[in-house]
Amino acid sequence: MKIERFEDLEGWKDDQAAKVRKTLKKGDLKNPRNSMNPRNAINPINPTNPINSINFWLFALCFLLFSTSIGCATAPAQKIGTASDLSFDKKSVAGQTQKGFKERIALFPFENFGDDKNALTVVMPMLKSRLEAKGVEVLNDDSLYTFLCKERVRSTGYISKDLARKMKQELNVTSILVGSVNSFFPGGNPKIGLSARLIDSSDGAILWANHASATGEDFTTILGLGTVKSINKLAFKVVNTLFNSFDLNPHQKETESTYRIAVMPFQNKSKVRDAGMMATYMFLVQLFKSQRFEPIEYGDVRRYTVDLRIRSKGELDLQNTDALSKDLGVDGILVGTVESYSEGDGNSPPEAAISARLIDAHKNRILWYDGHQYNGDEGVFMFDWGRIRSPENVAYEVISGLVKEMGKTKWH
Repeated sequence: MKIERFEDLEGWKDDQAAKVRKTLKKGDLKNPRNSMNPRNAINPINPTNPINSINFWLFALCFLLFSTSIGCATAPAQKIGTASDLSFDKKSVAGQTQKGFKERIALFPFENFGDDKNALTVVMPMLKSRLEAKGVEVLNDDSLYTFLCKERVRSTGYISKDLARKMKQELNVTSILVGSVNSFFPGGNPKIGLSARLIDSSDGAILWANHASATGEDFTTILGLGTVKSINKLAFKVVNTLFNSFDLNPHQKETESTYRIAVMPFQNKSKVRDAGMMATYMFLVQLFKSQRFEPIEYGDVRRYTVDLRIRSKGELDLQNTDALSKDLGVDGILVGTVESYSEGDGNSPPEAAISARLIDAHKNRILWYDGHQYNGDEGVFMFDWGRIRSPENVAYEVISGLVKEMGKTKWH
């Protein structure tokens, strides 16, 4: 009998009990005797013995219970349509849908601070390939460039909140990857450096940020082996390093102890062109990694500096401080200067010196001020181990130290 419902199970038990009663009437259930078994000789079956009768009924009851348990185990489980079961199914379906969903990212052409015009030709395909390897869908170039032309976007190294939201509505992208090629030198000792930020298309917040830079000699091991001499191979290594920490779901910071910071474009007093903007982007990366700060995407800062006609870099008057505080909703404003930025040569290591000031946007006062200087040989502890050959990594070391000290500032 096939059991599909609870009522079938009850009927099956009644049938089993009827069979047992029928068998009792016919006298078919007897204890088979074996004349060679001494136990049968000692304990012969006596139908009039009340103990034998009790044993028989106990056997019948055990048989009935055993048969019932087998039926319950082999019967297919019936799904009960309760509210809790329904909610569980919805969660399962939602989880499967979310698992199969691909994030769509718009990859902006990186801002090229280097002298080589071929930098983007080498770097951009690698960035796209690495994003796709992470399981995301990259918006096609035709749709992206059509949008950029329509909106008359001149610089693609940053994006404002309004433009990000417009991209979400028109192109259905969840985030935008912006960044810069800080250096690209394909010489005998190739150099390359990248900074990148992933921007949420719904609110313009920074979801992820990182910086990576290297030279070919950074991979040299004992006996001079391992040196990277190809700019393409070096670019591949740097891009991989850049995306090692890539995450679409960043760790949430504690809101009560986090301060929103607007980073103004840094003044550049060095001889290296665009060193001020490179430092600005590096500060955004390091502030994002700090648990104390939440940096505002530079696109929004840039828009307000244009609207307020702020031309001087490294400085900010009280009137503009109030305007930025109200419009951007920030707690602090960071301004500063790149005092020096040296590539170095065979006789001297790369060097960088940067000063910065943190302004309380609510009270119009300087909360913190400091300046650091560092060169690539300061970390050498044996032979060439610990040497920094990239000027970007030297500058990033300086910025990391400044942000660490800034994190100790008492706001109240």
